[in-house]
Amino acid sequence: MQVFSATLNQMFVLFTFMALGYFLNFKGILPLNTSIAVSRLETNVLVPCLVFNTFYKYCTVENVSQKWSYIVYGTIITVISIVIGIFLSKLFAKDNYLQKIYTYSFAVANFSFMGNAVVLGIFGEDVLFDYMIFTLPLCLYVYSFGTASLIPKKENEKSKFSFKVFLNPICISMFLGAVAGLTKLYIPPFLVTAISSAGACMSPLAMILTGFVVANFSIKKLATVKRIYLASLLRLIVLPLIFVIALKLAGTNDTIVMLTLCATAMPLGLNTVVFPAAYGGDTTPGASMALISHLMSIITIPIMFALFI
Repeated sequence: MQVFSATLNQMFVLFTFMALGYFLNFKGILPLNTSIAVSRLETNVLVPCLVFNTFYKYCTVENVSQKWSYIVYGTIITVISIVIGIFLSKLFAKDNYLQKIYTYSFAVANFSFMGNAVVLGIFGEDVLFDYMIFTLPLCLYVYSFGTASLIPKKENEKSKFSFKVFLNPICISMFLGAVAGLTKLYIPPFLVTAISSAGACMSPLAMILTGFVVANFSIKKLATVKRIYLASLLRLIVLPLIFVIALKLAGTNDTIVMLTLCATAMPLGLNTVVFPAAYGGDTTPGASMALISHLMSIITIPIMFALFI
C-alpha cells in the first residue's frame, strides 16, 4: 500500500504539470511554437544535464563491474519489445507508415521523460542510475532506427542509417558523465550545482510539454479512436505483465524486475507526435495514444508498482 500511495502521489504531481501545460496552450497564454522551444530545451540542455549529473555521481568502477548485467537484460528486453511491436503493428494498421508508428509505440514506452521523472521521484538518484544503465539499449534504438522510422518518407525514398545519429546531446552527456565518474574528474562545486539544478527542471517541464502538445488537438476527436484504448492497455498493462512474469518465472533478481517494469509500464511517448508533425505526417494516431495512455497511466502505474515492487 505504501508503494501504491507513493507512486500515485508522484503521478498526481506529474499530471498537475501536464494539466498546466494544457491550460497554457488552451488559453493562449503561451504561443503555439512554445512546444518547439521547450522540446529543444529538454533534449539539448535539461535531459543531458540530468544524465550527466547521474552518471558523474554513480558511474564508478565498482558500480559498472557489478551492474554490467543490466545492459544485457536491457538489450534482451529491447529486442523482444521490437519483435512484439512489429507483430502487433500489423494487427492495428494496414498502412505502412501507421504500422511504423504502432511498432515504435509498442516497442518504446515513454521511458525517458516520464520514466526518468517517475523513477527519480519515487526511488531517487541511485536507482535512476541503474535505470539509465538498463535503458541504454533502448536509448540507442530510439536515437538510431526508432525515430528514423517515424520520419515520413517520400515515394521510392530509401531509409539511410548513419552513426552520426549517436552524436546527440543525450548520448554525448552519457559518455562524458561516465568518463568523469570513472576517472573521478574534479568539477567545481558551483558547476556541479548548476548542472544538478538544470537536471531537476527536466521532469516538470517535460510534463508541461506533454500537456501543451496534447492541447493542440481536439480531445473529443482523439478520445473516439477506439483501437487506441486497446493499444494503451497493451502498452500499460499487458506488455509489462508479460515481461515481469517471465522474469519472475526465470528467477531473475528483484532489481531487474523493477527496472523492467519501470521501463515498460510507462505510457506511449511523444515522438510519434513530434516527428510526424515536423515532417508533415499524420499526427492524429500519435496524439491519441499519448493522450489516452497518459491519462490511464495515472492509475495503472501505481497499481503495477504496488503489485510487483
